[in-house]
Amino acid sequence: MKPSLPGYFLTQDEEARRLLAIAVSRQASRFVAESTVARIKLTEAQIKDGIKGKIVGKDGRNSRYFEEQAGVDLVLNEFADSVLISCFDSFRREVARVALEQLIQDGRIQVAKIDESLIQARNLVDRQVREAGSTAAAQLGIQGLHPAIIRVLGTLKLRQSFGQNQLGHSIETAWLAGNLAAELGFDVPLARRAGLLHDLGKALDQTHDSGHALAGGEFAKKYGETAEVVQAISAHHEELGPVSWLDHLVIAADALSGARPGARHGSTQTALDRATAFEKIALSFPGVSSSFAVQAGRELRVFVDGEKIPDEAVRPLARQIADEIVKQVQFPGEIKVTVLREIRVVEVASR
Repeated sequence: MKPSLPGYFLTQDEEARRLLAIAVSRQASRFVAESTVARIKLTEAQIKDGIKGKIVGKDGRNSRYFEEQAGVDLVLNEFADSVLISCFDSFRREVARVALEQLIQDGRIQVAKIDESLIQARNLVDRQVREAGSTAAAQLGIQGLHPAIIRVLGTLKLRQSFGQNQLGHSIETAWLAGNLAAELGFDVPLARRAGLLHDLGKALDQTHDSGHALAGGEFAKKYGETAEVVQAISAHHEELGPVSWLDHLVIAADALSGARPGARHGSTQTALDRATAFEKIALSFPGVSSSFAVQAGRELRVFVDGEKIPDEAVRPLARQIADEIVKQVQFPGEIKVTVLREIRVVEVASR
């Protein structure tokens, strides 16, 4: 790139490169790698007390129930001094980690305590993601975000895309968009706001059928964001055509954050997308109450409503789900579909 000297005029391509270089040079970057496994380290006293046996319970009842309710896999025999929690969904994995740590500290592990700990853990993790969203907004000087947007934004802290932490990526995109806007003389706070919110759709649940850009735009519109911000979110992967300077700056900032050397890798995200697709397919069948992809995405556990699905319908349902997965998803090897039907009856004895 030629230097900018008095009397020398840059071409459009050279000017664009200069602006991008300025924006990147002003934004420090760091690579955040996450795994799909959480590890809980056990103390010597806990090991001597037989805590792993308590986690398993009689005939495996405790561990099986915990896995079913949390939607994770417990790996107890990999390390003598640790318990591993395996799950592609980072929010479920974090809730399970917090809940199991509470159970281990308490020492009393039974079905009722598992339910109680999971509820407490979900509430705690929910507070933590709200705080993360508020902190990110405050860091960028962004005000007036709806609480629902702050919560979804904070949930990105627990997610990754191609190995890149999603909240970190969103913050980085906001700074880059703001830097570019400053160089071009545009509205810096608006650029930062759109950059921070551009990936909201990645933290939304499976009830949103459109791609994450359009889903994020719809969500932002629902909770009061301006038409400019909604358009920039929806257009950042060009599913909608970019129409304004803000759209183009968010697209550029997003690409800069993701394309820098070492920022991303693809294998984890590919598997996560595949696991999400499996869960969504299962939930599309009547009578299915929940579904979880476990075993690194090699098994799909499907829970059905015992009052809607009789015993004789369980096996055909498993076959139908497996057939639908083959039709809709490309995957290597085999996927095990496990359909679980359970009737739980609770009565209260009182005087």
